[in-house]
Amino acid sequence: MRRLAPMCLALAAALLGCSSGSGPGTGGATAGSTESPVPSGTSAAKPQVTFVERLPIARYSYTPDEAAVIESAQQVLTKRCLRTFGITYEPAEREAEISLSADRRYGLSSASEAARLGYHPDIGPLPAGPDLPEDALRVFYGNRGAEPGSAEKVVYKGREVPRNGCFGQAVAELAKKYDAPGAVEIARDISTRSYTDSLTEPLVKEAFRNWSACMRSSGFRYTSPLEPANNKEFQGEDISMREKETARADVRCKEKTDLLDIWFKAESALQKAEINKNSESLQSLLTAHRKKTEAARRIVAEG
Repeated sequence: MRRLAPMCLALAAALLGCSSGSGPGTGGATAGSTESPVPSGTSAAKPQVTFVERLPIARYSYTPDEAAVIESAQQVLTKRCLRTFGITYEPAEREAEISLSADRRYGLSSASEAARLGYHPDIGPLPAGPDLPEDALRVFYGNRGAEPGSAEKVVYKGREVPRNGCFGQAVAELAKKYDAPGAVEIARDISTRSYTDSLTEPLVKEAFRNWSACMRSSGFRYTSPLEPANNKEFQGEDISMREKETARADVRCKEKTDLLDIWFKAESALQKAEINKNSESLQSLLTAHRKKTEAARRIVAEG
């Protein structure tokens, strides 16, 4: 089973409010970005609506449909570039995004996952990469894996390949024209800070204490709901009965103390205040998203 570090879950969760559909810890795109870790040719199945997607800052991320059409446009541009090198490419189909099946921004929240997997994430199978020969893959990705600042060049049949390959060039082509990096950074910062600041909110701290007391009554000593997933005992490949029992108690206590709802409301209030302070910049982000999506639709229609 492929395992993600629990601390990565918390960090990615803090950034997820402005993502294009990636779940915590999946290594997916962040605010304003729609580059997939593994390119695909079909729009992904829509994930369930989570706390992350309900947070106020989520309004300034791409919708699943927008992200899908932008990804499709990237594939069209990639195919055009590869064709100039004499390479025929058809994106592999995949059924769904790589994502956790439950929201982990506030720790484990799914009773069914707790019973089955404890704190291990259920990420599903990884999608296949481009179905191309080794030399053609170098044209697809360029020197993407090279050291930063490396002057290494990729040459294919006497022609120099774009530094980040045809796929990287396709992503950059749309990004250069339509992305709003300054506004993206503001949105990402709001999402990150609201999560951190929510941990110091009085109602959240009280909910943590109530959750901790509930866990103690079940025989588990944790002061924060962020702690169990970082327990070294639960870091291995195997899922122990102790891990499952802890996870089940964790979710039960969150439900009993209403912790998730309290935490979500506290963070939402923090985000709304920051959104009001940055409304002009965030509106420019929505405009950039709309223009990029419209351009992507034109590329797909022509493709």
